[in-house]
Amino acid sequence: MSKKQAKRSAPFAAVTHVGIVRALNEDSLLALPPLYAVADGLGGHQSGDVASQIAVNTLRDTAPKQLDPVALARAVQAANHAVIAGIKKGAGREGMGTTMTAAMIKDGKAVFAQVGDSRAYLLRNRSLSQVTEDHSVVAAMMRSGHLTAAEARSHPQRSVITRALGSDPNLNVDTYEIPVLRGDRLLICTDGLTSMIEDAQIEEILTGSLDPNRAAEQLIQAALDAGGNDNISVIVVDVTEAQGADAVAAYKQKKKPRSKLWLWAIFWAALVAGAFAGVYFATMHYIENRAYLSIGDSGIVYIHQGMPGTFLDFDLTFQTNPTTVEFDLLSPDAQATLNLEPQFQSKEEALAELQVMVDRSPLYRDNLPVVEALEAGEDDDVDASEADDAEQDTHAQGDNP
Repeated sequence: MSKKQAKRSAPFAAVTHVGIVRALNEDSLLALPPLYAVADGLGGHQSGDVASQIAVNTLRDTAPKQLDPVALARAVQAANHAVIAGIKKGAGREGMGTTMTAAMIKDGKAVFAQVGDSRAYLLRNRSLSQVTEDHSVVAAMMRSGHLTAAEARSHPQRSVITRALGSDPNLNVDTYEIPVLRGDRLLICTDGLTSMIEDAQIEEILTGSLDPNRAAEQLIQAALDAGGNDNISVIVVDVTEAQGADAVAAYKQKKKPRSKLWLWAIFWAALVAGAFAGVYFATMHYIENRAYLSIGDSGIVYIHQGMPGTFLDFDLTFQTNPTTVEFDLLSPDAQATLNLEPQFQSKEEALAELQVMVDRSPLYRDNLPVVEALEAGEDDDVDASEADDAEQDTHAQGDNP
């Protein structure tokens, strides 16, 4: 590596360990700056190690040259298709899959593409924050307020994920983009670490060692000391490039002349007001584009535009429509998920996830329906109880000619 390349590259460490309980390491790592990724294979004897290796190899070959979260998500989707194709070609076995969290770090920015419960963290000013959101049953329960973080660590479904590569050709990939500064430290890891030790201990270890290799080794050892029940993989990346230093300088405020204090007061007041307005409209736009699933009194699955609950007596659900799916015909796992009223980034993602539940339900296999939301007519807002009443009226009319 040339001196110029060394100056632009971030020092890093990538370590994986089979753990104490497992006989096979199904995790795979990729560390080719500025690209980093972890993949946690699923299926055990069903070739989870094959799935994770296919995924990282495909990501390596298809990742973008520049920092682009959309392009990075397309590379993860290509990895998903490669895992599915591998199953069809006999590489591995039916049912194999893998999580994936990929990151690219360069020019004062970091972009992420993520599926599953492998995580990315940011350590800044000795404070650790989680960048990604888990795609798991317990994470959904925590987001909906049905479970605390402490309860999630011992929940019987803590290992059940709701999204993985190899399960759906139309898989949705979450993306994130954050600024990074000189002195920041990034951690990308599989749940073999986070299921064994808490974030507070991860923060303590990352803060306590300046050497990323030493920090990675200490994280692995802490997970082993806590039981090592799963494969453990970590990538620690330190941000030291010149772009990070420039970003720090940009945050420094200049001294203002006293004679123009009133101008600055007006400026900041306008800025704060604009920020509040921006946050409000951005929040409303975010809520309106989200969706969630629920079960009606008639046993039909409903799709809702918005989010469950209210805020300041304002209903966060903007539209409700019945689907064609009957709750009682779904598998127990699907029913358990629906009871939690799972939330999604969009209506399309919710319908796609519901279709996956239908495809995996034995009672539906003889005659698989295409999941669709019934058109609501001119009145888009359909209350779930009104839809149930309408369905019961229809049955009553059919029974009484």
